[in-house]
Amino acid sequence: AACVSTGVDVKPEQLSNFIPDFSTLDDVTAQLGAPTSTTTLRDGSTILIYAFATSKPHPESFIPFIGPLFSGGEIRSSTVLFEFDEGGVLRSQRRTTSSGASGLSVLPPGALP
Repeated sequence: AACVSTGVDVKPEQLSNFIPDFSTLDDVTAQLGAPTSTTTLRDGSTILIYAFATSKPHPESFIPFIGPLFSGGEIRSSTVLFEFDEGGVLRSQRRTTSSGASGLSVLPPGALP
């Protein structure tokens, strides 16, 4: 089954590479690439957001004729927020994740290879 993904998937172990009051905005973008979104606040601080989402269809979605009745799949997303001071030094970082399912599944997990 094919997966569809978008964005930058920042893993928890990657976050350990960035140390508040030491790492810089350039350090983060050099290692993770361009963020999904960048915001500069009035006080000169900057927020980088890295968002990621992936969807994996249920296997029964591919069964001819009845597949459309059970379309949907597993959905996983994460958002990582980096906050930098006006000098570009990391103040804080946060990672949130969520997962869920869409559609309907009639087969038990692992029923199909």
